[in-house]
Amino acid sequence: MPVPLRRFSQNWLANDELAIALVGAIAPREGDHFLEIGPGEGRLTRAILAHPVRVTAIEVDRRCCEALRELSAGLGDGPAGLEVVEASVLDFDPKQLHEAQLRFVGNLPYAIASPILRWTALHHGLVVDVHYMVPADVAERMLAQPGSSARGVISVMIDWFFEGSIVRRLGPGAFRPEPKIDSAFVRLRPHDPPACDSSAAHRRAVVGAAFAHRLKTLANSLRKVGWERPAIESALAAATVPEKARAEELAVGQFARLIETLPELSP
Repeated sequence: MPVPLRRFSQNWLANDELAIALVGAIAPREGDHFLEIGPGEGRLTRAILAHPVRVTAIEVDRRCCEALRELSAGLGDGPAGLEVVEASVLDFDPKQLHEAQLRFVGNLPYAIASPILRWTALHHGLVVDVHYMVPADVAERMLAQPGSSARGVISVMIDWFFEGSIVRRLGPGAFRPEPKIDSAFVRLRPHDPPACDSSAAHRRAVVGAAFAHRLKTLANSLRKVGWERPAIESALAAATVPEKARAEELAVGQFARLIETLPELSP
């Protein structure tokens, strides 16, 4: 059995009982197709495969892929199935699975949790739900609501496509090796994003600029990036945002109006 490696940011679940409890919260249904990110030694994978479901496991560590393929071979012709893909999830396109809907799950490599969340948002149209283990501080930022000092770019991105909640909080002892931080098992369920007649690139530019200078007002942050005062004032009015508001005060619907009204900046 492989051991966790620091270079892959691997902190695996410490025991089968915990994996079974987490899968109980996920509540697999017969015929579900799970896309598991970073399964590692496969503890969570085995708990999911105790149900009549399919799992596509995306794993970059070749040692773990070999162990997972042995697990797959041992399933035989039973109702559960496992496919192993040796790749970085950030390079993987889930559309190639030709599934209309997938359940995303994973104990995320903490060093790349934020890029994986952006990748997940990119593929939101395929998502039935998401269950990810992430650092507790990342969970706080993911789920931060308008008015919270923790709200930032990642909060708006998640809020744009999903509603989220923390299923369970875990201390370092739940993993091996023990990380120096607490963790949270987070559930995301998709909802319709706000109507916004602008490109994804423009949306990212505006939201990124809004939070680029957190100690400044939203208007001043946007002006620092290059928008002119009249355009900013018009956009704030369209979004019903007070002149002195900061970015963390805005709901996603207000961001949508702001983005639609602001002109795209020239490269």
